[in-house]
Formats: sequence, C-alpha cells, structure tokens
Amino acid sequence: MRYCPVCRIDYDDEVEDCVECGGPLVEGTSRELYEEIPEEAWVELDPLGSLAHAKSVMDALDEEQISCYIEASYSSTTIDGFAGTIIVTEADFDIALEIQQGMALPDDDDLLIDPDADDF
Repeated sequence: MRYCPVCRIDYDDEVEDCVECGGPLVEGTSRELYEEIPEEAWVELDPLGSLAHAKSVMDALDEEQISCYIEASYSSTTIDGFAGTIIVTEADFDIALEIQQGMALPDDDDLLIDPDADDF
C-alpha cells in the first residue's frame, strides 16, 4: 500500500501519484501519521462513491478535530476512477458518521430542474 502524506489518502500499489494533489506517494499507510492511536482503534465509515466527496467529508471531520484518513479504491463509475472510504477512530465513529450522512450527495431526482420554477 502507498499513501499521500499531504492528502492522507491510501492507494493500491499500482497508483503512483495522488489523484487529489498530484504529489508522489510514499510506502505505507496514512495510519502511520497517527502513531499514538493503536491500529485496532480504527473503523470504517460508509463507503462514498467518489474520492472528491470523501475528501470534502474528511475536510469537515478535520474541522471537528476528528482523526481520519481515506482508503481509495478503483471505481469505474466515478469521474476520477476512485471511490473512498473514510477511516476514523472508534471513539469518534458516531459523530463522524452523523457528519458524513449530513453531507450526502443529492439523489439524481433532486438535480432535475423544475420548468415551472420562477428562476428557470
């Protein structure tokens, strides 16, 4: 596994540069940035369909000072080719999940334009 120490995103070994910042990846996992937290204390939030969405949720978690990082996985259904799963500590799981669910992307039906709306 390799990771971006700037974006805190873990990638498979086949990926050479960070999809988010374009920087070089280093061997290991973002978990190493949190040496004081034991490995067994980390848990996954619900997977997200895009790496960009995962990054925005991670930014919101950072604002709340919640330790977290992202595990990226290949996805043929996303624009950047990656989906993301945010990893948080078990102690922060409930609040982190609440934040993530509050940042859910709208359904496709919510994106439809109402032709009868005044601002159409």
